[in-house]
Amino acid sequence: MMTKQVFILLLAVSLAACGGQCKEAGAEHVFTIDTVHACTPPLSQGRTSTCWAFATASLLESELLRLTGDTVRLSPMYVVRQKYLNQFEAYYYACGGEDIRAGSLPHSFLRVWREDGLMPRSAYIGAGKGVKQYDHRRLLRRLKLLAQQAVNHRDLPRYRRQAIELLDREMGAVPRTFTYRGREYTPRSFADSLRLCADNYVLLTSFSHHPFYTSFVLEVPDNWEHGTFFNVPLDTLERAVRQALQEGYTVAWDGDVSEASYDAGQGVALWPHHPVTQETRQQEFEQYTTTDDHMMHIVGTAHDESGRFYYLLKNSYGRYGRYKGMLYMSENYFRAKTVSIMLHREALAGFSLPIKNAGR
Repeated sequence: MMTKQVFILLLAVSLAACGGQCKEAGAEHVFTIDTVHACTPPLSQGRTSTCWAFATASLLESELLRLTGDTVRLSPMYVVRQKYLNQFEAYYYACGGEDIRAGSLPHSFLRVWREDGLMPRSAYIGAGKGVKQYDHRRLLRRLKLLAQQAVNHRDLPRYRRQAIELLDREMGAVPRTFTYRGREYTPRSFADSLRLCADNYVLLTSFSHHPFYTSFVLEVPDNWEHGTFFNVPLDTLERAVRQALQEGYTVAWDGDVSEASYDAGQGVALWPHHPVTQETRQQEFEQYTTTDDHMMHIVGTAHDESGRFYYLLKNSYGRYGRYKGMLYMSENYFRAKTVSIMLHREALAGFSLPIKNAGR
């Protein structure tokens, strides 16, 4: 078992060992970490679009470190598997009008947590025998084919059983019970043992085509469950993240990584345009130049050699890139390219936002 303090020290040492430098567009940036909160080492999502599960699991792992100092590695792929079954049923009931895709958003994780529980990664890796890298492309094609056959034959139970058999082969069967740290659990009892509550996490966004300080269904492809997000002005969104980090909380980030100035290999996300306003980010969203591409986990803050502010994020590409799975995101990039965030509702103390349950 590794304590919270040891995790923070190892992360800081790892980043410092990388030299704290990155080159982008011919310029060299030297980063100094200002704040870093406890987080678990990065994992790789492989050839899947399951960053939403990895980022949300990482957030909850940091929550456990914050609250208890205990290190627990959750299974993102258990949640992904259950979400695939939820999508299978949604496809059937919509007569094929829904898609079956790897992408999703944090409320899909919260739904599985509420309905099916959670598992530690040691009890469910979520990869078939001999698989060294996650790759769900074939799995999703076959799952969608089964869902369409269920629609064609109007027989959900039969084809759902076949879907479960497919997931068992490709990802591994889910054990009814498992042993963790000497105790026997089910996914439900394990989730309950964590003493976390799914209703404590809220989803925020910032777009002006809906009224501020109200909830709306965010219009992005990965929001297949039509979850609601609480809408706040851009400045409020950023202040909420800054306050959360100052108070010891971390934040799940969802946004656009299609820009040339996002470079996971160099470990930076920069935005050359200033200022970034509510109007400019809305225009980018409406022109589809800000898209819902990726989720990561904000775990700290930093500044460069000129004193410019950055967020420190944990990615889900494994220990990839200059900073071994970590990335520095500039303030302007955050303001321009953030689609949504998730954080603990207590991190919003003082904001007086009338937010109900996340994603529902």
